[in-house]
Amino acid sequence: MSNKGLTSNSGIALLMTLWVLVLLSIIAMSFSFSTRWGRASTRNFKEETKAYYLAMSGYQEALGYLLSDKDKTVDFIDEDGNLYVDKEAKPITGKRVTDESELEIKMTDEESKININTAGGERLKKLFDYIEMPPDSEQEVIDSTLDWIDPDKEHRLSGAENEYYESLDPPYKAKNRSLNTVEELLLVKGFKPEYLHGSEEIKPLYNLITIFGDGGMNINTASKEIMAMLGMSQIDIDAVFKQRSKEFGGVKQISTNFASVGFNRTASYNFRIEVTAGMTGSTQAVKITSIVKRLPTTKGFDLQTIYWRESIESRRS
Repeated sequence: MSNKGLTSNSGIALLMTLWVLVLLSIIAMSFSFSTRWGRASTRNFKEETKAYYLAMSGYQEALGYLLSDKDKTVDFIDEDGNLYVDKEAKPITGKRVTDESELEIKMTDEESKININTAGGERLKKLFDYIEMPPDSEQEVIDSTLDWIDPDKEHRLSGAENEYYESLDPPYKAKNRSLNTVEELLLVKGFKPEYLHGSEEIKPLYNLITIFGDGGMNINTASKEIMAMLGMSQIDIDAVFKQRSKEFGGVKQISTNFASVGFNRTASYNFRIEVTAGMTGSTQAVKITSIVKRLPTTKGFDLQTIYWRESIESRRS
């Protein structure tokens, strides 16, 4: 065999050897990546499971707090946003951090907000004025919201019923009954996402409204913004917040000034519980959001869950 043939065969053998080495390297790298991914996946699952049960323990603590109420006539939120079921019960809201985990419990009163299902045109106008909805859109949104909720199929002057919604792509019908979620407003004629979530020019409506409860509002939990929006004077607002402390225990009786603008109770029945839990150093957290209806009984309270949501949220490590 000639030297030329030997050289050619050697070159082919070398090339095949290199390809085999490359293939083995790829397989090794793939195996290594798969192993690391599997370990990371197992670690994430383990951390997520721990966080879930930590969140559930916080949620059960919140339920226990609502059931511990010894004064059925008053619930109040202080200036720092802490919910008191009575002045003797220390709030459980806030963030707790240990070497291994972080837990945060938030409790808010749905009856501190305006119920969009029971608000009439006048109250809707006050809401939309407050968030600074463009004046040329306001009447259309008011009429369309009322048409969406009311049971009849006759539209108001600037409103809409089936004829309008069925002309859209994709088409749908007017609901003609109460909203099931606040986000459902985005289906209403003229209602834009920035009205609900806010923008540089418009304040967010989301935290001011609810669809839970019968429309009654608690003077002891409403924000200063809602009080002012509904027409309470600054003197009355200051007087209410002075009583919303552990020392006073909240407003005990509704005055005509409060009742005339829509505040007709000093205790509440529908509460939002938000519990977020995560392991220290993890980039993910478990969040539980629930609406609980609390019903007085002869022996204390019963609790009914009327909304439930679990989610995984990203967070900074």
